[in-house]
Amino acid sequence: MKKLLLSAALGSATLFSAFSVSATLTQTTLSWSDAEKLLKTATEKAVSLEASVCVAVLDRSGQLLAFKRMDNAPVGCIDSAIKKGRAAVLYRTPTDKYMARANGQEPAIATLPGMVPLGGGAPVKTGSDVVGGVGVSGSANPNEVAIANAAAESVK
Repeated sequence: MKKLLLSAALGSATLFSAFSVSATLTQTTLSWSDAEKLLKTATEKAVSLEASVCVAVLDRSGQLLAFKRMDNAPVGCIDSAIKKGRAAVLYRTPTDKYMARANGQEPAIATLPGMVPLGGGAPVKTGSDVVGGVGVSGSANPNEVAIANAAAESVK
């Protein structure tokens, strides 16, 4: 994990005429070695389940950091894996939770921007802080959920 330090100085002639305020925010981000570990863990879990999948690792802003398409994984799973990982980051929740809501009493949940109400997307967390996401597509839903969760839990 890498830590980024973000600073901002705030000042306004009308609101802060006598003083200025500065704020500092430290954010943890996924490193390339974290992304490699996520891909490796996901691939190992997929092999153990005899699944050929696509795996996408996204950073804390939902942008693609790393990607792997296993042999015999369907071409259609490329975009799906990326979108599942992005939804997990944007909403900070595993995508299978939204699948359950969409199939239950809240079908409109599927209309949220960037939402993918299918299992296979998992946020990657350090403590309670979401630092990225992993998306898996190309197999049956239970396999995709298991693979995504195994990968997400491998980086703490």
